[in-house]
Amino acid sequence: MTVSKPRMDRDSLPPNVTNLSHWPTIDITLLDENDADRVARRIQAVRAYIEGQPVGILSKQASLPRQEVYRLVKRCMKLHPDGRIWGFRALLPACRITPYVRTATIDGSRPSQQGGAAGALTMLFDRYPTIQKAVDSLFLKKVKEHVVQESRMPVKTIHKHFIEKCKEAGLTARHYPLNMNHRGRRALSTYLKRLFKSNLKQAVKARHGDDAARALASREAGPDSIVTRPFERVEFDGHRIDAVCTIDLPNPYGGIQQLVLDRLWLLAIIDVKTRAILGYTLVLNPEYNAEDVLRCIKHALTPWRPMTLTIPGLKYTKGSGLPSGVHAECAWALWDELWFDNAKANLADAVRSNLSRVVGCAINAGPVKTPQRRPFIERLFQTLEENGFHRLPSTTGNGPDDPRRDDPEAAALRWNISYQHLVELTDVLIARYNAEPHTGLGNRSPLEMLEYFIVNEGCEFRAVPEQKRQDLALLHIRVVRCIRGDVTQGKCPYVEFEGVRYYNDVLRHSPDLVGEHLSLLVDPDDLRCVTAYLEDGREFGVLTAHGLWGRTPHTLTVRKAINKLRARKLIFYTDNEDPILVYMDFLNRQAATSKLARGQSAKLLAGLQAVPPTQPTSSIADVTESNPPASSRTVYTPAMRKTRLD
Repeated sequence: MTVSKPRMDRDSLPPNVTNLSHWPTIDITLLDENDADRVARRIQAVRAYIEGQPVGILSKQASLPRQEVYRLVKRCMKLHPDGRIWGFRALLPACRITPYVRTATIDGSRPSQQGGAAGALTMLFDRYPTIQKAVDSLFLKKVKEHVVQESRMPVKTIHKHFIEKCKEAGLTARHYPLNMNHRGRRALSTYLKRLFKSNLKQAVKARHGDDAARALASREAGPDSIVTRPFERVEFDGHRIDAVCTIDLPNPYGGIQQLVLDRLWLLAIIDVKTRAILGYTLVLNPEYNAEDVLRCIKHALTPWRPMTLTIPGLKYTKGSGLPSGVHAECAWALWDELWFDNAKANLADAVRSNLSRVVGCAINAGPVKTPQRRPFIERLFQTLEENGFHRLPSTTGNGPDDPRRDDPEAAALRWNISYQHLVELTDVLIARYNAEPHTGLGNRSPLEMLEYFIVNEGCEFRAVPEQKRQDLALLHIRVVRCIRGDVTQGKCPYVEFEGVRYYNDVLRHSPDLVGEHLSLLVDPDDLRCVTAYLEDGREFGVLTAHGLWGRTPHTLTVRKAINKLRARKLIFYTDNEDPILVYMDFLNRQAATSKLARGQSAKLLAGLQAVPPTQPTSSIADVTESNPPASSRTVYTPAMRKTRLD
């Protein structure tokens, strides 16, 4: 008497699998005629069974036995590795939905026999799990931390360890894999491919490094929130320009020397919705710092003006520019969210506090080393390089093997590609980028996209209040200093900041304030003057630096560098000498052998020429009567080196 297998009860099917519209499907048009007819009949039978038709009727219509219908339905209900059921995919001919399990042994000498070893490696691992564990550990780098291991062990080396483990387990030349021609290498390679797929995250980290694993994790995290309007989200990053330039510096022995500068940093902010570059800045230092980040933010907020170009033939294209200079609605506009990486300069307290206080935006640093989360700013730098900097004779190319790289330093000297030329070229490239059609914007330019949202969508942007625009204190720092002095010894009241005394006539004639504290608002871009406030918040006035410190514009970085060099007895100056000019001479002497000194000298010279002599940037209130007149504050020129007092 035979016992029949229990048939499937269609009433017991889960409700989530009875909806055939959610089943994975197949395209039978890709099959040949015979297979297509066979699969079509199978699909017809399974559909009819799920929809409740009698098995006897549907089996006749599909020309399939009743037991075959039950078998096909069970196959469709099994779970696929992708997490869904197999569905109609299980109806394809020769489709294996369960892994093959070998039962026959493969012992005996068979060095010249071809095939016949299917499933032998799986059987071996089932019998000797220690061998499988050793292979997995070598491939996924699951060994102990104190053990030295290869960065990415090749399959050839893993196979050698695999054979050694087989011999240690007691296998001989009559056992698999030692009795095979290739000793199981092909089967092992196939197994490692499946192991890679089944342990994707760990395998990517072990075989391709942490950066690839982080990039994979960022993609698996799912899409970020959708940006629907301009200035909702912006991205910031820094990029080292692939080109070198020169600068003319005074020679300590007379004349002018032309020297090559180190590569510049380009910092930029781009709007995600419109792809418009809102602001940028160039940095001469080997690395950019928090002040450079804030300068870039300040440039994005203040209205843009085209430069006076000195390169023959270089000009702005019609309608090009930055949004703050082209659309009045974008001048002083603020954004809601800023995305950048985890660079220390970006995470500085000064950057975070000023973004919160002045811009009022959220900050998103994202996971470490995941530039994929900021695709637009990363793609921007590539576009600027290919359209501009890589076309220069002094380009360094993408790397040492780039054929465009042909002794860039010699080319910069030969063709006199100066720092000022690179500044002008960068401004024109960025202005032109904003005016060129973008495929991601439906062939509109970023500026046209902005105009569309302003005119057609009626977008209005948050903006810096008018009362704060005249003196945007984005870079300013606040410090508290005690008033010192002793009139009995002839010392008038003063406050000291970074080794320099500050005062005005009001403070000098207020001996009763000695011992009190003043809050100083300092602009690190110009330390000639600071604005002082009493402890109760009342403005005390503008204090001027003592002596020649109050004449030549200089930054906080320059002040600290001078103090450090003087403490190390590398530079000397008296009260009758301008410390800034002494520092310039020191840098010019070092510039012959130091690219760092060249960059610092170029930055100092550019800063001296950029600061208006009639209005120190740190002055927030009107200059009091005791301060030096505007005409006495001069900007450094090379001729000033000859006017220093010995």
